[in-house]
Amino acid sequence: MDGVKIFHIADLHLDAPFTGMNAAEAASCKNGLRSAFAKAVLAAKNRGVQLFFIAGDLFDGDFVSPDTEEFLAEKFASFPDCRFFIAPGNHDPYTAGSFYAKGLLPSNVHVFRDKNRVELDDLGVDVYGFGFSGKECTESPLTGYPPLREDRINILVCHGDVGVENSIYGPIKKEEIGLLPFDYIALGHIHKASGVLKHNGVHYAYSGCIEGRGFDETGDKGGLYGTVAKGEVQLAHFSLSMRRYETVEVDISGMESRLQVTDAVREAVKPYGGMRVRAVLTGRPKTAFFISADMFSTGGSDPDYIEIKDKSVPALDISVIEQENTLRGAFFRRMSKRIEALAEDDPQREVCVSALKAGLAALDGRDPTEV
Repeated sequence: MDGVKIFHIADLHLDAPFTGMNAAEAASCKNGLRSAFAKAVLAAKNRGVQLFFIAGDLFDGDFVSPDTEEFLAEKFASFPDCRFFIAPGNHDPYTAGSFYAKGLLPSNVHVFRDKNRVELDDLGVDVYGFGFSGKECTESPLTGYPPLREDRINILVCHGDVGVENSIYGPIKKEEIGLLPFDYIALGHIHKASGVLKHNGVHYAYSGCIEGRGFDETGDKGGLYGTVAKGEVQLAHFSLSMRRYETVEVDISGMESRLQVTDAVREAVKPYGGMRVRAVLTGRPKTAFFISADMFSTGGSDPDYIEIKDKSVPALDISVIEQENTLRGAFFRRMSKRIEALAEDDPQREVCVSALKAGLAALDGRDPTEV
């Protein structure tokens, strides 16, 4: 189909601090984000992309390191035949002291501030956009533009929250999509890719983040690449992530030994070589024992990192233990009461469940860490 070749990404969060990691690990993660962006620019260049959209949160915050500034300027300049359009989001608003105001970007990069239009006569395309000017924005990024020209391919790039009317991050009512007949709306803010959607005749999509930064952002991450024409869109996911997070559930019901459990975990994580994997233990093993990440090899064909979350419950006769007039019974009743008072998602709940398992094992004269 005739049209314009585009690449759409968002939510890079460059220079994110990666708190909770040691310095070497944090540096590796930061470099991974840069590498993912470099991969996107190179892929766009090799495919003859004409328009490259970054729909907000290019940076994680106000601080942008000199190395990152230099890196970005170099990458944008490496593809002078492409026009880059940036719509700053809530993490990287366009302010007087921001990176965007420093004038460091080459001439093929346009950063939106107020709602306006860039006319690309050679391509027959009008690009509309809007940038946050602060950490919050309560106006819709989909309204308030000049009338669209019917003889142009009309594309909007913005950062916003579809379907969340009271959002402080660019609220977009679903019914606003289609009020202006854009051919494509390139969105940022939601880190999970939506795929290309259509409402009231208008195509739109969240590209998702380019790389996961934790186990709340699992799976393959990247951007969208393809063609936008008048009334027609052909875009597909393009993988960019250098570091991938995955969660796998391991049912250990009926297992009697630590060896059985570790074998089951190794088998479950086998398909995720080179990735960061969280193994969640579930089910009802015959006894309580503890599994730690240092029991597994990492690197090479194995996952780069393994984390264990134990949500299993030993197959004990709870009704009997609860009625016991023993130290074990008293311990069980006290811990159960404490656990019941905690919400399911409270981190302390998992700690208390682990303590209950360890205590019952010790009171039974067993060492849960042994095979």
